[in-house]
Amino acid sequence: MQYAVLGPLEVRDAGRTIPVARGKPRALLALLLLESGRVVPSERLIDQLWGEDPPATAATALQVYVSKLRKTLGEDAIRTQPPGYAIDAGHVDVRTFEQLVAEAQGAAPARASELLREALSLWRGAPLGDVDLPVERARLEELRLGAVERRIDAELALGQGAELVADLEALVAEEPLREAFRAQLMVALYRADRQADALEAYREARRTLVEELGIEPGNRLQQVEQAILRHDVALAPRDERTTTATVVFLDLGTRGEVESVAPRAAALATEELGRVADCVEAGLADAMVGVFGSADDAIRAGLAAVARLKRELGPSVAPRAGLSTGDVSLGPRVAGVAVVLAARRVRQAEPGEVVVGERTAAAACDCVFTPRGDGYVAVRSG
Repeated sequence: MQYAVLGPLEVRDAGRTIPVARGKPRALLALLLLESGRVVPSERLIDQLWGEDPPATAATALQVYVSKLRKTLGEDAIRTQPPGYAIDAGHVDVRTFEQLVAEAQGAAPARASELLREALSLWRGAPLGDVDLPVERARLEELRLGAVERRIDAELALGQGAELVADLEALVAEEPLREAFRAQLMVALYRADRQADALEAYREARRTLVEELGIEPGNRLQQVEQAILRHDVALAPRDERTTTATVVFLDLGTRGEVESVAPRAAALATEELGRVADCVEAGLADAMVGVFGSADDAIRAGLAAVARLKRELGPSVAPRAGLSTGDVSLGPRVAGVAVVLAARRVRQAEPGEVVVGERTAAAACDCVFTPRGDGYVAVRSG
């Protein structure tokens, strides 16, 4: 049984929609699904269904609604457990959403953006749009807005700007008092070479906050305005940055029916490298490129990606990786000396191996190596 609350309430079983009675039975199911796996006290359910002045028959009516839901969903769908009721739903979309958002916490920007976009794709419209539960609907909507805010933060961290302006303008119109969206819009406009518009966005934010709430903009908005005025390099888009980093050049080594294996191999490699990489992108031919701020993180990710590809795809792949530390240009495409040297290192690696250069080996603290020529084979990490 699959349950969905991120939109109109929906129940599906084996591909078919299960109709649920409207009104309070439907609201009761929604309340139990929002607390899936936990017992919800009857008194709390009554308060949420009837408000501050429930009828004297509320407890009896609640039992009747539970009975109706059991007839619709199955006798074992809702269990009675003092002091109330619980539903042990196998799949609820809001739980998947929360798990993806939690996984994005602390992930590298590229991975965080991917996870948050996946989480937000679960939304089908206004949450609980056909159920009269305004407090719960508002709470779910706040979760969505928080995820959108974090997604845009991740994409700004990746150097995006102009690509985000249209979305942010719509979000500001939708949530004019949410300062985070206004600050993000200012950065995006600045990166799109629209400095005057970025400063006007600040003035508009200030007018709205003063008129509606009687307050001045918060620290974040003020700091972004000052950064724009002094052309702070921290606002520069990614294509203007060069940094020192460790690059993983992962040769997927797909074999046989490449068209059927390559997409899966690339997805696995992206997921594994993207856990801690600053960015991951497809490289030349059959390769993936990841950029890492830490040599240890890069080596661990390279070893993990090679091991996972071998484990899950078996003889269909012969992965190997080369690593190099040096200058990296973070533009529309990752480039620089470190990328070139990492691509050369991979030629020294046998299938299943990770080979690193001298600078990478020297920067690593938790790895064990075996020398090979002018490089080193990573044996293990951590």
